[in-house]
Amino acid sequence: MTKQQRATKSIERLEGYEQLLNDVKSILERGLYRAYQAIDNIRVQTYWQIGERVTREELVHQDRADYGERLVEQLAKDLGYSRRLMYEIVRFYKAYPIVHALRAQLSWTHYGLLIAIEDKEKRDFYEIQTVTNHWSYRTLQEKIKADAYQQAKHTGQVVMRFPPELPSPEEAFKDVYNWNFLQLSEDYSERELEESLIRQIESVLLEFGRDFSLAGRQRRLVIDGQMHSIDLEFYHRGIPCIVLVDIKRGRFKSEHAGQMNKYLNFYNENYRYEWEKPPVGLIICEYKGKEEAHYALGGLRERIFVAEYRVKLPSEEEIIQRLQDR
Repeated sequence: MTKQQRATKSIERLEGYEQLLNDVKSILERGLYRAYQAIDNIRVQTYWQIGERVTREELVHQDRADYGERLVEQLAKDLGYSRRLMYEIVRFYKAYPIVHALRAQLSWTHYGLLIAIEDKEKRDFYEIQTVTNHWSYRTLQEKIKADAYQQAKHTGQVVMRFPPELPSPEEAFKDVYNWNFLQLSEDYSERELEESLIRQIESVLLEFGRDFSLAGRQRRLVIDGQMHSIDLEFYHRGIPCIVLVDIKRGRFKSEHAGQMNKYLNFYNENYRYEWEKPPVGLIICEYKGKEEAHYALGGLRERIFVAEYRVKLPSEEEIIQRLQDR
């Protein structure tokens, strides 16, 4: 038997290894997302510093009318940047001359859209709405194109100040929920899982985290004469918004996202108070599948989240022992 065959056989004997592997993959996926976000924040800060330095040099030679334009074009050539990017960097600094006013929630692509808006009040409106509602670049682009600012002014709903720092749905939800305190048979059904969760609601809420409260179970709603039910309805005080939870036995499927999106749209139009943020959905299944969830969610990633649950987990001692035995 080769070394590779022995390693494969050893892994096959590890009870619970697949669960451990999936958990680690989920942790890595979330960590990579945060790393990309951190890198983009560094890019924003770096471009601001470049813009500040270029603007300072322009002021030294402000008596020469064409100096600033020649300076930017020469820098673009020597740095290998496009002329458009260099002009955007300078415009970025002039639109946001105070570095502490930059928002970590906004990417460079967000700022690229914002600095193109000459009217400061209008730009502030879109900046505040983007941070408050967690708009993606594409959503912000669509809102600007639809002139959401003028629509808000017409209805008297222009908000020109930032809310206090609130958690985002990404920060509120976990990748994996540990439900090993549940007493379930080997062939439990989704309904049995839900009922067991309700019986141990205190432990469930502790696992979900602070600021969650249970608002109801098996919520009924009628769409086109068809009866639908939502497994659990939570409320998160910190976001604040309604959280719809759908519990699925087995693997995550793309149709789960479509179903949840329908429920969210219904709640958004019929149950959401004006001061609340749009409802978000959480689909909890045994295995979410990284690629399946990625392509199924698409542009819904800010509204729908997929997590996994564990009803039977090996202890820390067992995991350490199994890793040592490999």
